Amino acid sequence: MAFDYNTLTLIYLGIGVFAYFTILFLTFRDMRIFRRTGYVSYRKGALKGIIASSAVLIGIFLIPAMEILGLALVFVGLMINQKGKREKVFTTAGTFSRFIGQTDIVLTNEEKRELYEQQMAEKKQMEKEKEKAERREKMKEQREPDELDEPEKEKE
Repeated sequence: MAFDYNTLTLIYLGIGVFAYFTILFLTFRDMRIFRRTGYVSYRKGALKGIIASSAVLIGIFLIPAMEILGLALVFVGLMINQKGKREKVFTTAGTFSRFIGQTDIVLTNEEKRELYEQQMAEKKQMEKEKEKAERREKMKEQREPDELDEPEKEKE
């Protein structure tokens, strides 16, 4: 079965539109979960969703002019929207509740603020540890050439 140019364009547009609305749905779901729980990972997921939906929308507009480039941009948007590491927010929720983003955890604004500060402190601590490890690695690299030079000096 051969498809003509217009049929393929419509199929590509259908793929793009479906991807766009799927990403928007997941983005709004992440926003809702973030509002209820205050977990930063869901905020990051929502931000990634906004960027991904923008890429997909640009791809949709490019499909009629340049099909392959437009479709590639749609797929790039889908790749941007990949799921990252998330906290567990569903314990007893059913399938529909998970689908629409109802969580078992609902935090007050004060609890959200405390959680955010705790997460930021953990992030800073991890960055400090990473910097320390990098400095140790640099010091090891600097020591190795010095140790190699010493035997040569002794031979002379």
